[in-house]
Amino acid sequence: MAEVQLSGVGKHFDGIRLLESLDLIVDDAEFVVLLGPSGCGKTTALRIIAGLERPTSGRVLIGGKDVTSLSPRERDVAMVFQSYALYPHMSIEDNIGYPLKIRGVPGRDRVSAVKAVAESLEVGHLLSRKPRQL
Repeated sequence: MAEVQLSGVGKHFDGIRLLESLDLIVDDAEFVVLLGPSGCGKTTALRIIAGLERPTSGRVLIGGKDVTSLSPRERDVAMVFQSYALYPHMSIEDNIGYPLKIRGVPGRDRVSAVKAVAESLEVGHLLSRKPRQL
């Protein structure tokens, strides 16, 4: 994992201020939780970090590199949405590994990464199941 830094990040949409000059530093390997009421900008900040939204102002740095103008794919960041969307015809293992597959990660490396994630989440015993079986 790399350091993530937001520097003066703002987001306005149709004259509505969603974020105003957000400064945030998440150190390498640090775990951070964003808390706040609905509509305060938590999801907007995460979408900006992932590259799904462009900030109106400010910069996003990942690992010291300015990624503000880069696409989500170029940032090497993933986001799990609150209302998650899993492919119902695929196993949990395949769902977890799918983003790696479309990035061209070789099968052996993909399997290793999926197992590491499953182990850290303590869901290794569920990998062969389909989403409807959870």
